[in-house]
Amino acid sequence: MIRLAAFALLPGLCGPALAAECPLSEIEKALAAPLDKMKPLEREVSDIQSTDGGTWSIYREKDGRVNTITRGDFGESGRNEMRLSIVNRDTYGIADTRIDYIRHAFLEDQGPFAFHKVTTEYFFYCAGKVYLPGETGATMDLGQYKKDGAEAQAKFLSSKDIADFTKGLKR
Repeated sequence: MIRLAAFALLPGLCGPALAAECPLSEIEKALAAPLDKMKPLEREVSDIQSTDGGTWSIYREKDGRVNTITRGDFGESGRNEMRLSIVNRDTYGIADTRIDYIRHAFLEDQGPFAFHKVTTEYFFYCAGKVYLPGETGATMDLGQYKKDGAEAQAKFLSSKDIADFTKGLKR
């Protein structure tokens, strides 16, 4: 399940003024960009939310500017992976991906976690606020989406583990 994808691809439904003010395509491009050419700085997650802990990975451009920060929380029944990708101080996006293992590890010959379900929820932020598409054509509860977007933003912008990398981002 991917929420907001239709709104990113169909900005006309959101109203021309809103889409023009928030560069959705730039945020989408940042969230989809490969990270393999950047060496991450790794940090342990201090607010552990799973039995196996978690890790922050900070990816920087050659000039030292922060490009992307990821957070992985690992557990026996699944894992959560979040990605904050930055366009500029006012504009950024978060992809929140949940991977649920459908079968327990080593239950079948296909190896550990051969069956899993992946869901990703996308949040776009402009001027530090979660972008909400227009109500016309909305296929979700926009109030809940706004709440979920604020929680995702807080995980990154309120974490003391990575505060030195997020302090300049608009809230």
